Amino acid sequence: MRIPLFIDPSKWTVVVFGGGKVGTRRALKFKDAGAKVRVVANEFTEELKNTEGIELVKKDIKSKDEIRELIEDADLVVIATSSKALNDMIYEVANEMGKLINDATNAKRSDVHVPFETEVEGIRIAVTSEGASGVSAHLALAIIEKCLKNNQFWININKFATRFKEMLKENVDDPKRRFGLYWYVMLQKPVVELIRRGNIDEALKLAMDIAKNEEKGITDIAKAMSIFLSEWGDELLASTSSLHED
Repeated sequence: MRIPLFIDPSKWTVVVFGGGKVGTRRALKFKDAGAKVRVVANEFTEELKNTEGIELVKKDIKSKDEIRELIEDADLVVIATSSKALNDMIYEVANEMGKLINDATNAKRSDVHVPFETEVEGIRIAVTSEGASGVSAHLALAIIEKCLKNNQFWININKFATRFKEMLKENVDDPKRRFGLYWYVMLQKPVVELIRRGNIDEALKLAMDIAKNEEKGITDIAKAMSIFLSEWGDELLASTSSLHED
């Protein structure tokens, strides 16, 4: 079973096999994230040729030993050639060597999936179908992005929660107590009413006053979510950018 993680690949060496469109996208993505990238192929796109900081190795691979040499220092191996036989050979060698693999030609063989991603108000969102359907994954991401961008209630919550966490870190040393307070204040109706109306500063002041007198808070996130959504779920899901103060 794969689990979603956000990873900093700046310490990685990524070897991409394939210099076409897919290989180019993967190479640029990891290069932009700070990884050392090597692309191995017979031919390279103009974009790869014109990009500084990516090592291009022009090679017609004939043996497993050549592959072993090319990926000896690799942390991640990306398979993206147009030859099934070559892809199979690269996979076999990389798997034997215990390398992480992103197989753009066979998702079932991938240890690492590269999701479609976006960002809304500082919240990063990544979606993958794990190779089942790129179309539906793309659409899912577009729907999520549009819903969040148009949801003023959620935007207000995000602004409040981000600032409240910063304020708690400055005023509460105990991380366990801070953790219990994050959701505790979100279950206080007067605080949420202020957030809903966009009165973030007032909501923060009230939340900090409440936090000063609460020691334990609530640490059961599932329970807190259930309580919050039972009170605000319908309005939160229906909220749009047209929400104004009464």
